[in-house]
Parts: sequence; structure tokens; C-alpha cells
Amino acid sequence: MNALKLKTSCGHYNVNTLLLKQIKKFISLPLSIAVNRSMETCVFPSKRKIAKVIPIYKPKDKQSFTNFAFT
Repeated sequence: MNALKLKTSCGHYNVNTLLLKQIKKFISLPLSIAVNRSMETCVFPSKRKIAKVIPIYKPKDKQSFTNFAFT
């Protein structure tokens, strides 16, 4: 969480990084327990399987797949 940039724009769960940084001391332990348990049991909530993929064009031929970076 320390490496996150301070932004007020919200992500998938409508939580911004400013809020996360303010509450990190309260959510760090429960969040790490939940993530570690998920990894140990190989059970992942379906909402955690959602990704937002945004292709970012790099200068060159727009028809070439290799000229895009994905975030």
C-alpha cells in the first residue's frame, strides 16, 4: 500500500488509494489473512477474478498487436 500513488479516483470497488492509505493499519492484518487463506486453499472469490484490461498504444503500426502495452 505504501507504493500506491495518492489518487482520489476509484477502482473496481469504488475505493480510492487515499482512503486505503488512511485505513491501512486497520485492514492490513485481516486483508493479509484473507489473501493468504485464499492462496493456501486455491479458492478465489469470483469477484476477485475480474480484470480491467486497457490496451495502451505505443507509436508505430496500429494494426500490429505488438505495438500495444496492456495494463
